[in-house]
Parts: sequence; structure tokens; C-alpha cells
Amino acid sequence: MSAQAAPVYPLYMQAVLLPVISFVSILLSVVPLVLHWNNRNVAASSLICWYMILNVFNIINAILWPTDDVSSWWDGKGLCDFEGKIMIASYIAVPGTLVCIFRGLACVLDTRRAALVPTKSQRWWNRGMTLLFCFMAPAVATITQIIYQGGRYFVFAISGCVNSYDETWVTLVLAYIWPLIICLIAGYYCVIVLHRLSKYRSQFGDIIQSSNSNMNKSRFVRLFLLAFLMLLAIIPVQTFVVCTNILRTLPWHAYSWDRAHPPTWNVIIKVPTMGEVYFDRWIPAASGFMFFIFFGSGRDATKMYRAILVFLGMHHCFTCLRTSSGTTSADSTGSTSSRAKLLFNWKWTSGTRTNVNNTMHPQPIGHDSQDVEKGVTPQSKQPARTPWYKRVWRLKGSPNRDRMLPLHHLAETTANTVSTNAWAGVSRSRNSSDLGNPPLKDDHIRVKQVITQQSEMYA
Repeated sequence: MSAQAAPVYPLYMQAVLLPVISFVSILLSVVPLVLHWNNRNVAASSLICWYMILNVFNIINAILWPTDDVSSWWDGKGLCDFEGKIMIASYIAVPGTLVCIFRGLACVLDTRRAALVPTKSQRWWNRGMTLLFCFMAPAVATITQIIYQGGRYFVFAISGCVNSYDETWVTLVLAYIWPLIICLIAGYYCVIVLHRLSKYRSQFGDIIQSSNSNMNKSRFVRLFLLAFLMLLAIIPVQTFVVCTNILRTLPWHAYSWDRAHPPTWNVIIKVPTMGEVYFDRWIPAASGFMFFIFFGSGRDATKMYRAILVFLGMHHCFTCLRTSSGTTSADSTGSTSSRAKLLFNWKWTSGTRTNVNNTMHPQPIGHDSQDVEKGVTPQSKQPARTPWYKRVWRLKGSPNRDRMLPLHHLAETTANTVSTNAWAGVSRSRNSSDLGNPPLKDDHIRVKQVITQQSEMYA
């Protein structure tokens, strides 16, 4: 009698695709994460981090349980306990980060409550909201999981660790309903942002520029579109999950701690899936591609890619990296470029200066401070630089140089002066018409810059 042949369990295609796509998603998320972290955008950075952690789980689970050979599976003790807690937290954290993102965008467009320098209470309130939705609420969800945890966990092929829920109304109140509620809160702030974008569409650029944030128009629009698309995808998914779980668990039994935690609570159930993967495992895998589309192909990201390639020594093979690396610092920000244009097109001085026969005589002033505002000086439209061959003909018809009067000979100065003030600890609305100086106190710092545009007059 011949021995029965051992069954053969094939390696399914999804067991290969899921970890590969998740790994690529992690790589694509690194640069957007660094950019948001450098811009101190905690909510967007947290969103990327949560999805990166879930992608790591996808890779580990697909490697540990790639086939339906249940007899050879590891029971996952320790690992699945940790993964289950993190996944419960992520169900709250991901929509919570969207709440913080939309709320931050709404505050940028809030012209009624905008301040030049946010007060201490405003800063602490914003930090508290970020901590609440991104970290504290997920931590509370993790702690309360033990109340409705009907079993230790399940182990599914490819998908890996799956949480177990008790079939009672307590599970609905503590687990199922909260992700959808937080998504609706994010939708509320999203509607506010859309309303203000429609209301201030003609002044959108000015509002962004004058806001006390690291935003510009491009970054604002990209972040809003990313969060908007994610919200459009998450709300239907969460609605489907809540409705499906309610229908599958009906009728509910009365809640009891002993019934939710029977003696067989520690038994680990292993489930073959015939190559199928839970649909929610693909959401983190797709997130990295969205992060890359919106934030991985911009100017800042390109500079980072170039710096990485230069660090790896690739500039020895590609001359374009060698030539481009020397010019990366020249166009780092728009404000630096604007200042350079002002420097070469006009004669700007700090304080009051006079021009006599091309000789500069600076006068002492009380302050030599830099602008602590946006760093962008209001400028009018400058005429185009005259070619050299036209300047020759213009000199023939120009008045004699001896007839040129220096600026200090005039009774009234014709210099255009721009003065900027910044007050530390003083909150003032952007659309306020009060231009008076507030009284000085010991705990205030006054920074003033006087910018004078020099001109020449002919007799």
C-alpha cells in the first residue's frame, strides 16, 4: 500500500504582489515624509507614517503566511498581538490625521481670526487638536479594545493577523462607529475649506502669502487634493464596513465580560483563504503612490533625489548631476529670488542714504534689523533692462551730467520708503486697518525695517 502523497499548496499571485507593491509604496513615501516633516506638518507626516507601518505589516504577513498550508503555519504569538493593537489605532488615526489636515487648511483661509503672530493659547490649542486626533484617540482605542475583543486574534493566509470582535452593541459603540464619525468630522472641515476657497478665490494667493504658515499656493492645493481624494475613498469604505459588520453580527447578545472572554479566548484560529486578500490591505499599498504623485515630483523632491544620487557617487557617472548641484542653492525659495531681483534692479538701502556722483554716504540709523515677516518686499512692475546699443543713442539726448541734482539738494525728499513692523506677542488680524503702534512693554520685542528706494532727478 503506497503512502498518500502530501498535498501541494501553490503560491498565489497576490502573495507576491502585495509585499512587492507595499515595499515600493514605502520607498515612494520616504521623500514626501521628509518634506512634510521639514515643513513641520505633523498631521501629514503622521498620515504617511501610519500607512508606512501598515505596509510593513503587509510585507511581514505575506512572507510568514504565503500559502494555505495551515499545518506549517506559525501561530504568530507576540507579533499578532502587537499588530492587532496598531491596526486598531490606525483605524482612528488615519481619519484623525485628515481632520487635522483639513482643519489646518481651513485656519489658513480664516481671515477673521488670522493673526500676525498667534497667541500662546492659539498655539497650544492647535497642538492639542493634533495630539488628540493623531495620537491620543488612537491610544484610547487601543486600550479599550480588550473590552470587546472576542478572541485573541485570527491568522489568515497572506493577510496575516486579523482582530476578533465580540458580537454585541458594545463593539459598535467602541469600535465600528468611531472611524466613520471622525471621517464625517473631516468632511465638515473639508466643506469649510471648499466654501472659503470659493469665497476668497480672487484673494487666494494674498491670503496664503500673508498667513502665518509654511504654505504656498502649490503646497496648499496639493495637500488639499491629496486629503480630499483620500476622504472620498475612506468614507464609502467605512460606511460599508459599519453596515456589513452590523448585518453579520445581528442578532446581538447581551454584553458580558465572562462571555466575551471565555476559557477558549487564547485559542488562535487559522484560516486558509484560497489566495484572497482582505481589501483593506491594498489601501496602504496604494497610499504611497498617491503621496508620490502629489509630493514626490516637485522641485523640493527633485533636489532631494539629486542630493541622494550625489551622495551615492552617481555624479561621477552623470554629468548633469554635477552641473546641477552647484545651482541648487540659487533658487531655493521664491523670496530669495525676489530679493535678488530687487538687489540688481534697484538701489536699496537700510535707513536713509544719499547719492552724489555715484558715491554712497550712509547715515547712522537706530536699527539694522532684518525683516522677520514673510521676507517678500512689495515691488512694482519694473521696466525691462535697456540693451547696450539703445543706451548709446539715449545718452545723446540725455541732459548733461553736471545738471543732475543730488537728492539731498531738494527741499523735499522724493525717496519712496517702506516700513515694516513685527510685534512678538501681539495678535493682529490680517485685514485690520489699525496701523498705530501698540504701547511697548517689557515682554515685547519690536522689529522695524525701513527700506528706501533711491531715485535721481534732473534739473
